[in-house]
Amino acid sequence: MNRSLKKDSLNVYNIIFQGVAGSAPAGAAVATLTGSAAFALGSLPLSAVIAFIIVLINAVIINRISKHVAGAGGYYAYAREGLGGFAGILTGWMYIMYQVMSLAFIALSVAVFLPSLIETVFKFYLPSYLWFILLIIIISFGYFVSFSGVKNSVRYAMVMATIEVIVISILSILIITIKPSINTASVFTPVYAKGGFTGVMLGVLFMYTAFSGFGTATPLGEEAQNAKKVIGLGVVISVIVLGLFFILASYSFTVGWGPSNMLSYSQERVPGVILSENYLGLAGAIVVTVLFVNSLFTDSVVFTNSLSRVVFSMSRDNVLPGILSNVHSERRTPHVAAGFMAIIGFIISVIAVITLGGFKAFLYMGIGATLSALIVHMIANASLPGIINKMKQRINIFMDIVLPAISIGILGFVFYGSFISIDKIVIIASITFGVWLLLGIIYSLIFGSRRTHTALE
Repeated sequence: MNRSLKKDSLNVYNIIFQGVAGSAPAGAAVATLTGSAAFALGSLPLSAVIAFIIVLINAVIINRISKHVAGAGGYYAYAREGLGGFAGILTGWMYIMYQVMSLAFIALSVAVFLPSLIETVFKFYLPSYLWFILLIIIISFGYFVSFSGVKNSVRYAMVMATIEVIVISILSILIITIKPSINTASVFTPVYAKGGFTGVMLGVLFMYTAFSGFGTATPLGEEAQNAKKVIGLGVVISVIVLGLFFILASYSFTVGWGPSNMLSYSQERVPGVILSENYLGLAGAIVVTVLFVNSLFTDSVVFTNSLSRVVFSMSRDNVLPGILSNVHSERRTPHVAAGFMAIIGFIISVIAVITLGGFKAFLYMGIGATLSALIVHMIANASLPGIINKMKQRINIFMDIVLPAISIGILGFVFYGSFISIDKIVIIASITFGVWLLLGIIYSLIFGSRRTHTALE
């Protein structure tokens, strides 16, 4: 049985745009930042800046870790090597929640927003059951492109992400230059946010969801050329690209809509398309619509890639069922793990829509994905000193201890922000997260002592 992936398939540019595409730049800018805007309101750009700083610190830490640990396990391998079996399995367990809910979030972004988008642009009303068909289409698309081979899927993501970033950046620049009078620095203060700085930080919680795809490159270490150099470098560059992009997009869309009117922005399904039509006419709206849909389809490929490889790695380490580490004989992709996770993502999406409704299901998935992502990143950051010590290298007090401590503290504050809201969906998602975490602790205690494949050299 083949239990290894295709080595030396990817270069640093592939890695960079795996991370960029994983954040669905066009999809986030056009529509899904409404989750962040619901709390930050006219202070949305401030939430973008804070989220960028947090994510950049994480990227720097990942860069240091990946110089020593690079493989298909990603964050799971980081925590396992730096903190031991229990922490590694718990991180992998929480990573599965993060990625599955992200995959559902992506699918729901299409299923919930696309009908509204078509109605907005073309004034054509679609049947109410279309969401179900769209869920099947987007999750299946992610699976089959991922199945086709890592080089094919990452190249596809690379091309599409480049187009998205360029076009939405041009749109953003046009918005703030066509009407210069709309520009204001006040959107970089908490003055507009719901509850002041609390609203800003809840906005960061959702903004972090937009950024969170930056780490999807970490499980590609087994397939990358010179992995211990290019994984970390690719992650840092992708975060810089995303940070500048999201700050520009959130600023232009906020001032273009009107900082005092952002409550109505957050209540629209596709505010970016409305802005595009207002500033560029129907042709602009159609272009942005196509980009939005394509962005989310691309994102489904990226998350299927990353999730399947971590599950594959955990299975190969005998902490998940062995069948999940099967690799296709020709494509050399972990097709069983990808298919199993795709099915789970579809099932939880359907259940969430039926019980919560489309938009609330979308918010629920976004919050759940972010909470689990925060825990994953906190544990991974804490693993850095252990990895350096294990490699018998000298610990840099600032880079290896102070910086991870700062990052964990900031992430903890953002994490805490989710529990001070009385919003029903936030509470439901938090309860789901708590239950999954408890199960993960029990599971990790049972399997934490199992011998695993090492990613350290």
